[in-house]
Amino acid sequence: MAMIKCANCGKDVPAPANFCCDCGTTLAILSVNPENSTSQASGKIGDLNGDGKIDWEDFKIALSKSKKYASDKVNDVVSLAQDKMKSAQEKDAAAVEELVKTFEKDVQIERSESQVNREKFQSALTSTIDVKFAEIMVSKKETEAYLTYVDAQILTAKVRGIFKNVLSVTPPQVEAACLLSETILAPSTKDKENNIKAAIGIAGGTAGIGIVIGAIGSALGWGAGIIATLGAWFVGTSIAGPIGWGAAGLSLAVIAGYFASTSNQQTDTERFLRVLKSSIVRAVDAIWLQYETELSRVVTQADNDDEKK
Repeated sequence: MAMIKCANCGKDVPAPANFCCDCGTTLAILSVNPENSTSQASGKIGDLNGDGKIDWEDFKIALSKSKKYASDKVNDVVSLAQDKMKSAQEKDAAAVEELVKTFEKDVQIERSESQVNREKFQSALTSTIDVKFAEIMVSKKETEAYLTYVDAQILTAKVRGIFKNVLSVTPPQVEAACLLSETILAPSTKDKENNIKAAIGIAGGTAGIGIVIGAIGSALGWGAGIIATLGAWFVGTSIAGPIGWGAAGLSLAVIAGYFASTSNQQTDTERFLRVLKSSIVRAVDAIWLQYETELSRVVTQADNDDEKK
């Protein structure tokens, strides 16, 4: 009899099986390799349409499932990856947060079609980030359960690719959000400074960049004063060029210090994910009026595809 190895406890389970008979873990993300009866699935995690690739089509599937943030298969994998990093206390806090969200869902607020489409697109983006994060994490050893700078760049490349597929360009607000998120995991102060310079050059004077900075600051726990100062510095520096790097008593090194890494790699991973999701969501808010037609068309197409199933 063909067997499936449970990714959670390692026990061999007869195929086809949906759950591990030992620990109860969902096995829907696994499949049997006929050439090796005990091997794990050869398909990629996050490959929602089963074509062996994680690409634009998988994002569209995530988009069509945006009301529950992704398919059950994606949620299983994301949970498996995140469990590697959560302590018992953190899991309790997450459970409380989920309970609050449940109560919030009971409050019905009338929203326009534009708002609904925007929220669906934002939900699909955060789901896609979770999928890519899970794909990276499940391949790591327990002792390496954190993201590296290269991993961060892979994740942000995934986000950029979504916008390029829809708009043929990555809007500057999105590019800045990606660069500044990467800065958290940048290995040196010099790397952090280079990312900040690049973000200023691309989006420093762009409309809406202030709300992206605000999202980043909130996610990192900056005070309101720091957020306001950095927002003004960011825009002012883009206008004045390198001369502006020392304006208002601030320097590039000081700003880079706000993105300093901690001594804990798992904590930095969580900070990076928090910042990336928050800043990308706010970047979509900033660009929605400009690109509403194109982005809404993707949402509508996904809804139509979902209705046909």
